[in-house]
Amino acid sequence: MERSAFLSRVKERLGNAATHSAHPWEPGAGGETAAYRRALDDLPRAFAEEAAALGVEVRRVQPGGLPAFLDEVVAAHGVTRAVVSRDPEASGAAAHLEGRGVVVSSGADRAAAAAAGLGVTGALCGIAATGSVVVACDRAGGRVASLLPPVYACLVRVESLLATPTDFWKSMGRLFPAGPPSQVVLITGPSRTADVEMVLVRGVHGPGHVWVGLLE
Repeated sequence: MERSAFLSRVKERLGNAATHSAHPWEPGAGGETAAYRRALDDLPRAFAEEAAALGVEVRRVQPGGLPAFLDEVVAAHGVTRAVVSRDPEASGAAAHLEGRGVVVSSGADRAAAAAAGLGVTGALCGIAATGSVVVACDRAGGRVASLLPPVYACLVRVESLLATPTDFWKSMGRLFPAGPPSQVVLITGPSRTADVEMVLVRGVHGPGHVWVGLLE
């Protein structure tokens, strides 16, 4: 393909690209500070709206409502096999899924995760401004549950929500008093890439469907 034709196609694709950004901030007056466009006075609402804009299915989960949340995920995707991490937020998830007839394996089992339709983990915290969840391998027992299955369900406690990524970095000492583990990952929406001709494709490098249960 000639250079001009290639660049023309790239320009066309960029013109059709979504304008939503996972980092919705604008420079403040003078450029000294960053001010997020989204109001962050209500963190659960801001998180839910930002995550939903990225394609995440977000549900507010009242006390005792975890089974209903898991039932919805299983029914939506026809899940028959799942892996569940050892995060404290995911406590009880494996037992409920097994009661529904889903074959459940440990979230640290790589082979099981590769064959599973659903991965369930908890989260260290969530970030409202970007709709991100933060997972740490030490508390989860590994990363495969959030990476290999095509559907990922993350359980996030409302009280763990932070306003911005800056707040997360400022909280590292409190969140990891003994130092961070080998892997701390911020997950922002379903896996996506547009490396080839700016065509957005989901699920190439990770789950194509992401659900978040905000635990009240």
